[in-house]
Amino acid sequence: MDEKVKRLLKVYSELDYNQRKEVREFIENYEKKDFQEKRTVNESLNKSLGPLMTNTCAYCGK
Repeated sequence: MDEKVKRLLKVYSELDYNQRKEVREFIENYEKKDFQEKRTVNESLNKSLGPLMTNTCAYCGK
């Protein structure tokens, strides 16, 4: 299994029922979006969260 998938499953398993439901709804809606809409969502998440692995963002320090 890919390392990113493992990390996602670890975090997902630590969520409560309502949080897991929110994640599932987000994924379902995300998959229905076209490429440009997905790109906008990804850019927004990148700006608010920064890099997801151990790297730090050169711009925001996150």
